Amino acid sequence: MAYVMVFLCALYETVLLTRLALVPQSANATLRLVLSSSGWGMPLFVSIIIAAVAVLILRRSRPAMVSIAIGVLMLLTAIVYGSAFTYLLLLWIVGVYACTVEAHTRTTLVAGLATSGLLSFLSVAFATEWHRDADFTGLLYPLASCFLLSVGFGLVSRLRRERRLSERALAQERQRGLHLAQERDQALNRFRIAAELHDSVGHDLTAIIALSEGLDQVTGKPQIDDAIRMINELAREGLADTRTAVKALEVPVGQDAPLAAPGKRHHWDDVQPILDHARRIGMTVALTETGRRPDDPEQADLSFAVTREGVTNAIRHGRGVNRIVISWDHATDGAIAITIRDNGSGTNVPSGRGTGLDRLQDTIRGYGGTFEAGPQANGWVVRAVIPPSIETAERQGTI
Repeated sequence: MAYVMVFLCALYETVLLTRLALVPQSANATLRLVLSSSGWGMPLFVSIIIAAVAVLILRRSRPAMVSIAIGVLMLLTAIVYGSAFTYLLLLWIVGVYACTVEAHTRTTLVAGLATSGLLSFLSVAFATEWHRDADFTGLLYPLASCFLLSVGFGLVSRLRRERRLSERALAQERQRGLHLAQERDQALNRFRIAAELHDSVGHDLTAIIALSEGLDQVTGKPQIDDAIRMINELAREGLADTRTAVKALEVPVGQDAPLAAPGKRHHWDDVQPILDHARRIGMTVALTETGRRPDDPEQADLSFAVTREGVTNAIRHGRGVNRIVISWDHATDGAIAITIRDNGSGTNVPSGRGTGLDRLQDTIRGYGGTFEAGPQANGWVVRAVIPPSIETAERQGTI
């Protein structure tokens, strides 16, 4: 649509030039004299009109400059061809209207309109007082009327556009307010969850720690004392994880902090206590690892989560499980393939959404990896392939 007006103006000027070429008597006295007495008269006149049409293309990006440039071309036409500058009248009206609507600041608007108006006045003066081929008042009156009408319609359009922009900005601000209110409600909900975790789970784990410490070395039976010590260790680890989760959930409302702070990341060797716990309850646990561990904290944390979930499900849901075999295979491209097998019979893991395996599957797939878990001939198997993080892949040159 930006070029429609340019096309219409070009078509209008083409009609005027065609009429001038076919009927030279239609031109004013000064224009006829210049065209008949010089070889450059017609080429210069056509060049001025083409330049004025071309300048209109910039009327939205440089509205004041376009208005002034057409005014300069009108003045040049008036100096050379007298009242023939009116051939540019439609282009000048479009330029004045564009300056009124599109000027970015009021200073630019006033400067553009004032300069363009002055140039048009000088054009009338040169055409009537120097060449004397028209009446000054008879030419100035319609020119001033066109100027005032262009400015008037332009101001109406400018006000309407500014109102639309204000309404759009108000709607965006209202939407932003709703989004902030939603974030505030989410933050408050997380804060309530954190408080519940701190008051209930934290209290229960603290009580378990106190009771297990009180029973340490009391029974005189090594197996029972060892089990009590393991209970104490597990309760302490659970309390530490609970406190980490609470700190991640407790985000002050009204601040520009994220809704959930990142929790603790586990390293490759953090899986050993998980394996030791399974061994201390009578299971045989073997971990084999091939390849070279990358320096990739995100991959290490996900590998820990997959291994912990596989071992936990074998202990919790497996029937008759007494052996767990885990393999970590690091590939040359930085990915890791994890396999966890147990020898349980009739292993039953809930399949509904919200279970640990389902959440872990969504996490791994969202990270770009693959995850599957299910029964096999003699137990349950969990398989996962975790790609390297983007930073690690870039560092290794694999992407």
